[in-house]
Amino acid sequence: MKRLLFFGLICFLLSGCTQDKPKPEGSVEIIPLQVSNMKNSAVEVVSQQQNATLTIKHHVRNQNVYVECFIPHFTFKDKGGKRVIGEGHIVLYVDGKKVEDMNTAAFIVKGLDKGVHDMKVEVFHNDSTSYNLKKSWQINIQ
Repeated sequence: MKRLLFFGLICFLLSGCTQDKPKPEGSVEIIPLQVSNMKNSAVEVVSQQQNATLTIKHHVRNQNVYVECFIPHFTFKDKGGKRVIGEGHIVLYVDGKKVEDMNTAAFIVKGLDKGVHDMKVEVFHNDSTSYNLKKSWQINIQ
């Protein structure tokens, strides 16, 4: 009976150790967030010539950075194609190095090492010419 109880206790203790698995270091993973596109929405034209603005909101949680970009009157498209005003993509840089071409307004940067990192987002046309819209900020991963 003691052996059975001892064996059961050992199995119980070993089964509790499966949830705390170490994460590999050094790999950065980007997860784009999908936003539904409304096809039949009403559009009001206020002006044909508007100054474009870029607003960035970010939030750090553990080793993940949640980023949301807001560009009024802008549609995110895949890289490539003809230059169309109001369409394009963004490029994400981390610590001065290009990480990813993004065609969504919100995304998650995963797997950053601990410490201070410089992040930058730049907006480009479909043909990869710059809109001259850039935002830079620093984050601290603890």
